[in-house]
Amino acid sequence: MSEWQKIKISQIADFNTESVNKNFNHNTIEYIDTSSVEEGRLVNTQKILLKEAPSRAKRRVKENDILISSVRPNLKHFYFVNHCKDNTIVSTGFVVITPKKGTDPKFLYYLLTTDSYTQYLTQIANSHTSTYPSFNPDVIANSVLSIPPLDEQKAIASVLSCLDAKIENLRKQNETLESIAQTLFKHWFIDFEFPNDDGKPYKSSGGEMRSTELGEIPKDWRVEGLDSIADFLNGLALQKYPPENENVFLPVIKIRELKSGITNNTDKANKDIPSQYIIDNGDVIFSWSGTLEVVIWCFGKGALNQHLFKVTSNKYPKWFYYQWTLHHLSNFQAIAKSKATTMGHIQRKHLTEALCCIPTDKQLRFFDGILTPILNKKIRNSLQIQTLTKTRDELLPKLMSGQIRVKE
Repeated sequence: MSEWQKIKISQIADFNTESVNKNFNHNTIEYIDTSSVEEGRLVNTQKILLKEAPSRAKRRVKENDILISSVRPNLKHFYFVNHCKDNTIVSTGFVVITPKKGTDPKFLYYLLTTDSYTQYLTQIANSHTSTYPSFNPDVIANSVLSIPPLDEQKAIASVLSCLDAKIENLRKQNETLESIAQTLFKHWFIDFEFPNDDGKPYKSSGGEMRSTELGEIPKDWRVEGLDSIADFLNGLALQKYPPENENVFLPVIKIRELKSGITNNTDKANKDIPSQYIIDNGDVIFSWSGTLEVVIWCFGKGALNQHLFKVTSNKYPKWFYYQWTLHHLSNFQAIAKSKATTMGHIQRKHLTEALCCIPTDKQLRFFDGILTPILNKKIRNSLQIQTLTKTRDELLPKLMSGQIRVKE
């Protein structure tokens, strides 16, 4: 650590250097709001006319800039800018940090997004008396942190970037796999263009159809409610099942865990709850209240809380009831939204009313041979993402503190 120096961040970076002004010559902008980024990932951008842009769309950015939301930093809305366009504009809700020459940009990004530094920003934000937790950019600018020589900065950033690249590649693979699975499902079960005995699209090749309450379906198929093809087990009110002690427990899976996974803020439950309420990797979970979504759980063993369904079936493969639940999700969301309550929800009757097409056993086996491997690959990728993420999260503070040294 003798080569590391305590340096004020304002000495190695500039803050909020560029804004939209009269010299900005674009009519359309690619806008990044604080909600557009999540823990280093760019979730979406908005292409909007400059004259219609929100008032907070003011900050210009360039390659290698670092974005950290100054509002509710605990939500981890931060991002390292790459593949930036000349018309990319970000919200004034971000602190835009531009590393100076002699500082590795990616290293500084990792340094300022460690859990310990995020907790520091959160404490500052929570101490403010404004309507929402926030901090001033000077908080980062005036921070004094230990910085290694440039070659070691680059080496540290290289290790962490390699892990992040592997994680992102697996995420993109999963997005592709999910897209393929949904496309095939729609082609076969909604459009009825599955291969006939001659390998041609069934419906458009004159395949025989029959009338049902769901409309025209293939003659040998039948219609059933969603709750007929799968069991929907509602979770427990797990506050009634406290753990015996702080070291022996099951993490409680609530709606928030479906997205964030198990965190330090996750509640704990008794490990001896009935076994059917225990969630394992690969289980299908459907949140039927509040934020309605369907996920394949891959964050380890946990306890199923109320407002969540564990979806299983001893009659049909996992991809089948997962895709049908996903197919009906938008309708379920519309039903929940129409409820005049703070937590919109659906009822079990809506599962019965959600109709599904059931193919012949022979056809189901054919479909299963294609869609089960896709789903299994997606689950394996998700588990590998969790392993790599854990490795990265364990390495990050040790590398940033000099506890583990890396040289070029």
